[in-house]
Amino acid sequence: MVDKTVNAGVGAQQGFALQRNMALFIILDNFNDKFKGNKYFLSLEHLEDIIFCFTNDTGESTHIDTYQSKKKSTGNWTVNQELAEVVVKILETGSKLIKDPFPKSKNYHHSLHFSSNAIMHFKKSVAQKKPLKPKVFSEIINDQNLISSFPSLNTHIQLAIKDTIIKKYNYGNSLPIELEQELDNLNFLFVDMTKTSKEQENQLEGKLSSIFGNRINDKKAAIETLFSLFKKIELTYNQKNIARLNDKNKIVESNEIIDALDIITTKSKAFDYWRKEEKNISRKLQIKPFDKEVFELMFFSAFDFFKSNQEAEHQRILTFVQENYLSCQGYDEEECVSELFVIFTNTNNSTFEIMNLKAVLYAAYFETIYKTEVKN
Repeated sequence: MVDKTVNAGVGAQQGFALQRNMALFIILDNFNDKFKGNKYFLSLEHLEDIIFCFTNDTGESTHIDTYQSKKKSTGNWTVNQELAEVVVKILETGSKLIKDPFPKSKNYHHSLHFSSNAIMHFKKSVAQKKPLKPKVFSEIINDQNLISSFPSLNTHIQLAIKDTIIKKYNYGNSLPIELEQELDNLNFLFVDMTKTSKEQENQLEGKLSSIFGNRINDKKAAIETLFSLFKKIELTYNQKNIARLNDKNKIVESNEIIDALDIITTKSKAFDYWRKEEKNISRKLQIKPFDKEVFELMFFSAFDFFKSNQEAEHQRILTFVQENYLSCQGYDEEECVSELFVIFTNTNNSTFEIMNLKAVLYAAYFETIYKTEVKN
């Protein structure tokens, strides 16, 4: 069925930035426990604000986590019609996932999250026999209690939420069966994210530091590299207004994220090494003082070009180094790169000038030898 709302958020740049930042926050906050070493793809503003689809080796989905991400300028989330509207959309997403033709494993399951950086305080007052006062049941989701599933809530609060939905949408005496079934998959999640985009970026830089430490020296540049992964989907509309999990134009795959982290950490190692050994490197590779700036620029930019399908020459040099570095007889990096330079120039033609070629060969050697631990 065509759903004209699936493209509603594409033009909302601020909304997309929030979903992007939230998605990266979730990945970094759960990197070692959930994402590292697993195969998945994610989409934004597509079926749901954020979708993580984990897959097995045969390409089937093993489980999906969805996140409806909501800000709240003031106050807490309570049991009211505002909450009901959000919850219904989340439950409908669960129903759509079941119907989506994307292949699913035998044990497939999904989890639906209502996530917010505002406190959720759900209360229900239940009358008692006279003369007792009404008993108040309460559940708070905050920084002390980050997540609560719908089935774990007190029964009275569960009924209060369902009753609010029924009244808002005039469902009669009960929820439609497809929504009722999805309540078992519903979770309420407090995400301790700051409110402005700038503050969120600072927070993401802190997350990178906690995971990779000094393996990343320029956290701001690293965040920009990760942001660039989402450019291709930011303004891509759902085809014919039908949201599908297998729409390649709307997803970022786990290998793209790992490759980006690989570039970030490898460049950082290269930067640190160059800063410490600049004089020694320049002497051994015969880089004259007035050529250092050009060498440095080519050296650092090469790590990005190795991942680009548009840079065939960089990829050819990287492949050459990967195939020949073990034959080097030198005892340090510069000796090995000098050997590779001689072998390459004797067997290959290149469009690069000598200094540029040395820089790219050195970067390729670094890329080959100093692989980050991210993939392990």
